[in-house]
Amino acid sequence: MRRKSGIAAIVAVLAWSGPAAAHPHIFIDAGFTLIRDAGGQFSAIEVRWRYDELYSLILLEDYGLDPDYDLVLTEAEIEATLGFDLNWSGGFTGGLVVTQDGAEVGLGPPEPVSLTLLPSGRIETIHRRPLIDVASAPLSVSIHDPEFYIAFEMILPAAVAGAPECSAELVRADLDRAYAILEAALDEIGGAVAAEDNFPPVGAHFADRVEVTCPAS
Repeated sequence: MRRKSGIAAIVAVLAWSGPAAAHPHIFIDAGFTLIRDAGGQFSAIEVRWRYDELYSLILLEDYGLDPDYDLVLTEAEIEATLGFDLNWSGGFTGGLVVTQDGAEVGLGPPEPVSLTLLPSGRIETIHRRPLIDVASAPLSVSIHDPEFYIAFEMILPAAVAGAPECSAELVRADLDRAYAILEAALDEIGGAVAAEDNFPPVGAHFADRVEVTCPAS
């Protein structure tokens, strides 16, 4: 069983205790590619999101995509929909956190790159964000929704473009610890029902991260 299925199973059990415990609502597999400039410094990061099957179906219906069900999007459909998932609101800023030496790296605004409907029926998007005042590796990269409405899992490829000598090591979240923190946070605010409109910001505890290192030049 895939780890995402394990998360979904736990969420299904928690849902019996109240509506708020049903977080997360959307599952996204994530990955990234770091881009370097001519001088070898990191200049941008391209972030890949692959939506779960159910939410992909909802998106297809909502945006009227693939009406002939051939799993191929036309150029017109892509042009009209590209960037649909970059209109963030409610305090969500994309979930991307890049750190170096324990300090967060500045990120520029997102720009859409691509929108693809995969043969599996899942929607995959890529967006690019400039990196501000960042030196070379090592870097730590994670993606999470603080409110845990979205569960990101960083299982898609992570790499530095044109630099096979660089490594990207995935460090998985400790789910037992994360769910213990969630349970304690829900108890503190009076349980899952009380959290329906005030879900605790526990998403960071569920976040995988990727440690990027490159040989010294």
